[in-house]
Amino acid sequence: MNPIHEMNEKKKLIITTALKLFSSKGSAATSMQEIAELCGMSKGSLYIMFKSKEELEASTLEYCMYTLMDEMTQIEHETSLTSRERLQKQIETLLIHIAELKEFLRVQMRSMMMDDEQQRKEQCHPLQRDLEVRTLHWFKDKLEEQYGSEIEPYTIDLILLTQGLFLSYVKIWFTEMPSLTVTKMATNLLQMMDYAAHGFLKQRPLPLIPLEDWPAWITEPHPDSTVMRHPIHIIKKMQDIAASELPAGQPKNDVLETIAILRQEMMEFTPRRAIILGMMHNLENVTAIQSLHSELQHILDAMYSRFIQADSSHT
Repeated sequence: MNPIHEMNEKKKLIITTALKLFSSKGSAATSMQEIAELCGMSKGSLYIMFKSKEELEASTLEYCMYTLMDEMTQIEHETSLTSRERLQKQIETLLIHIAELKEFLRVQMRSMMMDDEQQRKEQCHPLQRDLEVRTLHWFKDKLEEQYGSEIEPYTIDLILLTQGLFLSYVKIWFTEMPSLTVTKMATNLLQMMDYAAHGFLKQRPLPLIPLEDWPAWITEPHPDSTVMRHPIHIIKKMQDIAASELPAGQPKNDVLETIAILRQEMMEFTPRRAIILGMMHNLENVTAIQSLHSELQHILDAMYSRFIQADSSHT
């Protein structure tokens, strides 16, 4: 087995083991020694891969978030559902993940919010910024899908309203009304969005915060950022275009097979760089998907740049 791939598999084992412990008893009550023992390794070996418990917690949080994003993307492409049914299923999926990771997420979110104020002003937590931008773009698309393009001026008003309701539901669910179901909460949240959106469209008030004034919307992404679109979303778009626009025959079959291999590899916890580069090379001259190929290549370049920097910092 490739030693790098083997190391990645060990990291996956550590992260998933830590996640189970953090979720069941909280990170404060979980020791690195306990994680190492359950993974069948020494504490020293664990510290070679993660220099601190804080680094392991951050990696575990990132794993949770990107696993959720992958699930959301898969739901997005369930063509048997209407757009509203997909949105409801995505909200339910988010609630289920939050319930499963309650103790771990509670500590992590508190940590993010209690960071030194000046540090937050100088540099936003990368994952927090990533999630903020992704959520904003996703939510804007969802609003326009449900209510039409005229809803755009009220994007921020609606995202703040929905976020507040969502967090309130979760708090009540955890502390006072565990009998609430994810389906009931998701349905009610969508109804509240309907009332607010239709009210905005009927009354046409001035938005409290115009979309163009919202920092996450107007700030140019960092050159190394991968927050524009999730790679799986781009690959699915490639697949759709290739299936509908390329002429039938062996070249089309080869392209679709290459895209399928690329998508499967990107869904892995630790995608193998050689396979991804090989598949990308095979697709670079397919004119119909050239712009998507360039967008995905930019994201992959940024990803591998960070991996190289991270590996060099541990040597």
